[in-house]
Amino acid sequence: MMLLQWCTLSPAGPSKLSAIRFSSPSRVHSIKIFPTDAQPFGQCPDIIARTEPEAFFLDVYFNAHPVGSSVDAKQKLKAPNALMPTVIPYAGGIVEYAVNMGSEFATRLMIVRGDFETVSMAIYGDVVSDTPTKSTTYSPLSLPIHSSVPLQPNDDWELPEFPHLYSDLNEEEMDIDLDTAFRCLSRPVVDDVSSEQLHRFAKKVSEAVGPRDDAQSYLIAGILSRSASQTPEFAQALMQALELETIFDSSTLDEDALFTLLDASTNPDVSRLLKASWFLNVLQAVLALPTVTPEMKKACRRLSDRVGSWTVFEQALSGVPDADYTRAALFLKDIGKEEKSFGIWLSCITTHEDLFARIRDAPAYEGVYPLDLMSGLNPSEEITHSEFMAFVRAYVGVASVLAVYAWSDSLPNLHCRERTLGVLRLWQEIPGYRAIISPLLLLPQMTFRLECMTIGNDPPTTAGINAESLLFALAANPQSFLNPDFVRCVKGWEPWSLTWINERERADIERAAKLADEGLGGAVEELVGFAKEGHDAILDQGRIRALRVAVAVIMHTLEDNIESGTKGGDWAVLEAVWGEHTHGLLNYTIDVFTRISVEVKQGFSLTPSPSPTIGLEPLLLVANESLYLIASLHPLSITTTRAVRMLVSGVLDIYSRTDVASHESVANTAVRDAAFLVKHACANVLCALSRSSQDQPKCGSSAVLRTLFEQGLHFDNIDPAKRVSSALDLVLRVLAGDGDGLPAGWIPTVIPQILTPLTLFFRHLEPMHKVQLVQQLVSLDRGVLGLGEFLVQDEVKRLAGLLKVMAERGAVTQWEVGAGLEFVAGLVEGEDGDWCISALHQSECGTIMAGLLEAGLYSKHLGMIAGRLAGNPESLGIELRLSVVTALLRGVQVQELSVCRMNAFGLISAVLETTDEKDRDPERLLWEVGHALGAVVESNDNLSSLDSESVVNTLLLLDSPSQSDLHGLTCEQWVKLCTHLETSLPPNMLPMLPIIKGFHPSPSSPPMISFLPSTLTLPLYDLISLLQPLAPLPSTPPPKRKSPSQDVLGLVAISPPTAVLRSPAVTGLTKTYTRNDFRELRQLPSARQNTSRLPSMHVDDFLQVEMSSSPLAQPVVPSGDMLNLSPSFNMGKENGYI
Repeated sequence: MMLLQWCTLSPAGPSKLSAIRFSSPSRVHSIKIFPTDAQPFGQCPDIIARTEPEAFFLDVYFNAHPVGSSVDAKQKLKAPNALMPTVIPYAGGIVEYAVNMGSEFATRLMIVRGDFETVSMAIYGDVVSDTPTKSTTYSPLSLPIHSSVPLQPNDDWELPEFPHLYSDLNEEEMDIDLDTAFRCLSRPVVDDVSSEQLHRFAKKVSEAVGPRDDAQSYLIAGILSRSASQTPEFAQALMQALELETIFDSSTLDEDALFTLLDASTNPDVSRLLKASWFLNVLQAVLALPTVTPEMKKACRRLSDRVGSWTVFEQALSGVPDADYTRAALFLKDIGKEEKSFGIWLSCITTHEDLFARIRDAPAYEGVYPLDLMSGLNPSEEITHSEFMAFVRAYVGVASVLAVYAWSDSLPNLHCRERTLGVLRLWQEIPGYRAIISPLLLLPQMTFRLECMTIGNDPPTTAGINAESLLFALAANPQSFLNPDFVRCVKGWEPWSLTWINERERADIERAAKLADEGLGGAVEELVGFAKEGHDAILDQGRIRALRVAVAVIMHTLEDNIESGTKGGDWAVLEAVWGEHTHGLLNYTIDVFTRISVEVKQGFSLTPSPSPTIGLEPLLLVANESLYLIASLHPLSITTTRAVRMLVSGVLDIYSRTDVASHESVANTAVRDAAFLVKHACANVLCALSRSSQDQPKCGSSAVLRTLFEQGLHFDNIDPAKRVSSALDLVLRVLAGDGDGLPAGWIPTVIPQILTPLTLFFRHLEPMHKVQLVQQLVSLDRGVLGLGEFLVQDEVKRLAGLLKVMAERGAVTQWEVGAGLEFVAGLVEGEDGDWCISALHQSECGTIMAGLLEAGLYSKHLGMIAGRLAGNPESLGIELRLSVVTALLRGVQVQELSVCRMNAFGLISAVLETTDEKDRDPERLLWEVGHALGAVVESNDNLSSLDSESVVNTLLLLDSPSQSDLHGLTCEQWVKLCTHLETSLPPNMLPMLPIIKGFHPSPSSPPMISFLPSTLTLPLYDLISLLQPLAPLPSTPPPKRKSPSQDVLGLVAISPPTAVLRSPAVTGLTKTYTRNDFRELRQLPSARQNTSRLPSMHVDDFLQVEMSSSPLAQPVVPSGDMLNLSPSFNMGKENGYI
């Protein structure tokens, strides 16, 4: 981008036009306007801008110069003089306006019109080649017609002391009734009111209370509500004077009184009084009334929750150990839904000294931005006191600025209003603050003030531009369109009347507002219409916004069931679906989600693919909301296994992608936060499907788990390791906890149906992932099916089979065996690993140990398994016992840490004591013991860690007249060991020393012991060969089919003589050609080839591919160990790619 033009324009003529002509076609990217006396270029101080007046509109027209190919050069002179209009609102200062001309057009002429005297501007862009233009059309626009709305008269405005109008609590020192007291409090009391006046007024109100009735309950509730935002002593005086138990009961509380009490309970003093058990019982009695309305049920539930949440909020402020920070944050979210509650809370939090002090003295917060705690997704135990206090301080700050904005707008104070709107706009772009400010801006008063500032913003002002920016940010959240005030605001925008929001965005927002205004019918129509378009549906910003609003409207109706305690929302959705002459809304929603998941997959492909047409964040957000809608619709619908499998497959696709997008390395915070929401929604919808009733067993947990196991091994242009890991994560979430919510007895019913895909999926997991899955299944199985034992024994059987081919396959098989031992060791190390040890008793574990020891291979996991098996040697077979002893001795020889920490000789002697002397092999075991003792003596100076008693017991058990040599010990080492035994043995074992000294050291080279590899290293050549597609196998092409006219005799069946067929002259017709036979035949005369067929060229082509020297130029068939990779590496083979 370069500077195309610097100029100071002055309008000429009655049309007030100015023009700029570029020397060559240019594409303008931005226009920067400078105020008077500004120096736009630091290197040219003599250039000074001059722009007058301070604010005005500029109508900018660009000559549309099409950019086309040279083929259209003949049509260049026929291009019409089309103008592209752009409106620039200038409100003062140095302002840069972006111009999006697109790639199809350039310009050579720029026309400026407006009510200005002079304007200095710099135009930036690029110069493009001169290309022929294309015909364009211009549609004239009608001018907007503004209608004036008269203001309602208000007598208070005419008073000279306005706005300082206060209530007179004295009322001429005479008795008052409740209605007079209620109207008296329509104005605030003066700040310096005396305590005597407040208590006197409260006493008068108490004396005016009569028999219970609806009107009296409403007036008392209104007096409490209007006093709640006054000085704290006022509410306290009323609480002391009134006996609320004699005023409120289930027969006198109507809808208006309940909602008025809801506002009053925002005051902590009123809330403490209403938390009494008698009042909560009254609310329960109201809910039990047969005449109760859904709105009354909502009010009762919210009132009961609010009086309880005040206590939770105060505990969270104090930072008690078991404080529920999540509920306290949701308490603030509920308060921000109504203006009265919001104002009362802000007044109380700043006037109650105890509350204000706790917020003022909050601990320091180390983070950058406050957390979004009002989403309810953060578990309370993961939130610290400092994080919660940072959130509360941010909430108080935002609320205070909103109060200042409302005050400055009502006066009006233009400068203060502009500054506060600038602060609010800044906060709306900051994570944490955005979640606080957005719902508060939807309060009716705030929305109305912003609406007034966006209408008639001519000339443009900074405050009006900020107001448009705030409303545009609100329009990005579909929940905003559920607010009727916001819908009325955006529907009131006239075309081409806005300064910051362009016309396309205004039209998209208006369409979404009309959709929300239509209600359920329009939402269902939009959702079903998009689903019916299938993969041809076009996704852009406007369509995404409409889909999100449609989903929000349906979800809002369904959530009405929870608030009102009825099923009215479910019935309303069903009626709306039937009203659109359709059915199966759940299936349509699944189709919508599937279409969105396909769009998301384009951004995470392993191979280059077209990028999504829109940003990733809106796609993730609409996917998150559609998943919650699916979870809500599932209990109301009858679905099929096909639909469930399609949904689970799409969930796995998008979960594996969002797992990457939620990583901390992703720079875009908004995308990362949206990815976290989608991951949570994926787990939520799968749990909802799995916990469905047993009326549809094949559509529940069985279909979900089977699809996860199968699709987890389906690698469609994605990292295989990430795919398997994501599938396992979802499986564990479905099986989370103790299976709470899953149908009773589902394990014996479901697992046998999915055992084959479960076993195949299990083999592709990493060792520690296998441990997690098996432990979860065992905790759910509780020994009913023995599922854990089956998987362990099957894995041990597979390892025993690998040992038989380990010599041929080499390092790859060794790595596989090591990974299998790591899995078994992970199970036996657990607290509940006894079942695994019992399973090993009945497996081929002894065969594996013996085979590894015979091959001179060892693993730290082998020593851990041997140590756990040695804990109960009586249940082991004789061969397994000797293998355990040998494995422990090998661990001592290589000084493996896990074996050295477990008192190996103590375990060895304990195992040998359970064996008969005839079953032992003293010669082999003494050879192992000698090298083990040699390694201990060689690696320790003082031998303090050696268990002398266990060593003596082991040698005594292996003492044999025919074998007394200890191989692996030198004379010096033997003397050192015997000296240590003399000083460390207890007195009762000293008589055994002569027997021990009867052994003879016999120096010998230590055994060659190799560790099983824990990692697998592949040469780059082999890795490339794995990624290359297979070369096509040669095959004889089918003969061309001849028509009957080409071979008439071919239609006649002739039986040739047998002698002719057996003649040596025709034997060449049956020759089999291999490798270079064709090439050799070409070098002979055709008469000597003895064949009527021409050489086959496709065989030579295949040989050229096979003999190619470059592994990058041609595909290479993998050989050797590469075809025998472990399950984590041979994924292509399992799926039929190798």
